[in-house]
Amino acid sequence: MLTGTAAGGAATVLTHRPPGAMLGIFLIAATIAGACTVRPDAVRLIIPVPALAYTGAAVIAGLIHDRATGASPSALALGAVQWAASGFLPMTAATVLAIAITAARRRPAPWPPTPPKRPPPSRPPLLRPHSPAAPPRDS
Repeated sequence: MLTGTAAGGAATVLTHRPPGAMLGIFLIAATIAGACTVRPDAVRLIIPVPALAYTGAAVIAGLIHDRATGASPSALALGAVQWAASGFLPMTAATVLAIAITAARRRPAPWPPTPPKRPPPSRPPLLRPHSPAAPPRDS
């Protein structure tokens, strides 16, 4: 998934555009590919990755695109917030897709039908030996 997002960041930089739709399309495609190729018992680990991957790629692509932003820390922080916010919809869509694919892949398999239960085999009742009543003791 990170490779797909990095490819989207590279494509964003090569087209001389700020982070946005292109990076979002790569993110969604990478999320689908990643969630479908991971082991079914580990697919839940994919859920938080789209937002983190987009934010990192958007900040790097934004820094490369707007070199003047690095002039001051406040301008850098404002630019990073804008670049990350520009991908809110793609991040949300990719996260929802990751959750849906996780739910579909982790759904428990249907149980095989259980055979009807047979009653336990009948056993003869246990016979207890009867002891004759003991005669009363004289004291």
